[in-house]
Amino acid sequence: MTFFSRKFSDLPLDKNTYAGFWSWHMSPTKFTLICSALFVIFYNTAFFKALHAAVPIENVKSALFFVSLSLLVGAATALVLSLIVLPKITKPVMAFIFITAASVSYFMNAYGIVIHQTMVQNTIETDTKEASGLLNGTLALYILILGIIPSALLFKIDLSFGSFKHETWNKLKLWGGILLTLVLLIAPFTADYASFFRNHKNIRQMANPVNFIYASISYASASNKSITVKPIGEDAKLNAKSATHTKPTLFILVVGETARADRFSINGYNKPTTPLIAQQDIINYRKVFSCGTETAVSVPCMFSNLTREKYSDKKAKSQEGLLDVLKRSGYSVLWRDNNSSCKGTCGRVTYESLKDLKVPKLCNDRECFDNILLHGIDQKVSAMSGNKVIVMHPKGSHGPDYYNRYPSDMEVFKPVCKVNTLQDCTSEEINNAFDNTIHMTDQFLNNTIEWLKVQSSTYNTALIYLSDHGESLGEKNLYLHGMPYLFAPIEQKHVPFFFWFSPNFEQENRIDRQCLKAQTDTEYSHDNLFHTMLGLLNVTTSLYNPDLDMVGACKE
Repeated sequence: MTFFSRKFSDLPLDKNTYAGFWSWHMSPTKFTLICSALFVIFYNTAFFKALHAAVPIENVKSALFFVSLSLLVGAATALVLSLIVLPKITKPVMAFIFITAASVSYFMNAYGIVIHQTMVQNTIETDTKEASGLLNGTLALYILILGIIPSALLFKIDLSFGSFKHETWNKLKLWGGILLTLVLLIAPFTADYASFFRNHKNIRQMANPVNFIYASISYASASNKSITVKPIGEDAKLNAKSATHTKPTLFILVVGETARADRFSINGYNKPTTPLIAQQDIINYRKVFSCGTETAVSVPCMFSNLTREKYSDKKAKSQEGLLDVLKRSGYSVLWRDNNSSCKGTCGRVTYESLKDLKVPKLCNDRECFDNILLHGIDQKVSAMSGNKVIVMHPKGSHGPDYYNRYPSDMEVFKPVCKVNTLQDCTSEEINNAFDNTIHMTDQFLNNTIEWLKVQSSTYNTALIYLSDHGESLGEKNLYLHGMPYLFAPIEQKHVPFFFWFSPNFEQENRIDRQCLKAQTDTEYSHDNLFHTMLGLLNVTTSLYNPDLDMVGACKE
């Protein structure tokens, strides 16, 4: 037993000696290589499935290239871990990595997600209620078997660190060996590697634990930089047309959550998911696409004047957004939330979270349903002055526990998946549960429009509904959302969008409804929201781009 601290035959009958029997002596280099092998073999099922799909083993050359890629991941893992294996910090840090890698392995295997910087940001910004919707027994088993047990065992290892000079030399030898290995692995397949990394960038983001270590460092690096918020639209003011209005404006913007455009029956879906808003006089756009595939990107992006191509989290956080410009022009602005915050977009306007209220019929013991966003709204509007904009942020279709997004009497499509381990449900059950969330959204939107109709005796009322991103429901073995935009399927990017205008709003703003209806098959995106809102609300500013205003060409 070469790993044990002593030979069994040499052990004296002393309890202290027996306590040391289960302590392994191991060099830091050997520890690094063993941990790397464990991670590659046991924590990368999703990676190897994706790799096999991209590089099918059809002949000897493809088999050797597959092995080369696998060893390359092992070498890269060893290189990263070698930077962590240091005196005093190795065991607690490695324990954290084992437990996190176990969780990452579960989510990649269960939902087909990819770990990248914005996914880490999404995780950090998720509230406890959203996080609890992801917890289940399978995840607990992953954490126990692949996380806690290996972590407990590593504390039994006696790492033999030498002097600084000795350890530095050993690190240099290890890095030299890894570098030589990388050269030997890549050299025979240079063209194959060039093609692989060009065409399958998403697969490299699946190598566990390198993926989340790199993503976490990238997120922490970006987050640690101090940010000064720069004012924009300082010249914003209401135009002359607004002065001719006989009533103040009351405008509601509903920022939907995880809604897919193709699941709205008003967009041609074959199940009656939106029967109520179909009866409203809406102007519905069928080809609208999101800025991102996760809330942490899409919401800040849609409220920014940055287009998707120019958007970055740092840029968006470094400047004000749409709500600031509206407030500066004279609008009273209120954000009502039943979700996990406004992601920084409402930091300088009035914010109200309703998700933790306890209102009978609108809430259960776990959460509030989206109609809570209309609770007490009359008093809120009365307390606001002048022209008013209210942003509503519902829970919508957030998964994977779709069945929690609506009350039992709204479960119209059956059978339903009633667990958050979607892989344990049939496709029919998953789709029915998701479709029920759209049906619930239909009721909430209809209730909001009906409330606005009542307010139309006092205000010129209008509403926009636009979702932040879509959702995968098992297509291509993907679930949920958050794939890198370049590789994300259309299901995660195609979002619903519609206008509702009261007759007075339409008339006083001289909107040509037939002109708008003629454009409903034109392709738009989140890029249009900022400028469309400015145009509809009669705000003049040098920021305004008429080419991105969906309504501008249809106003007299």
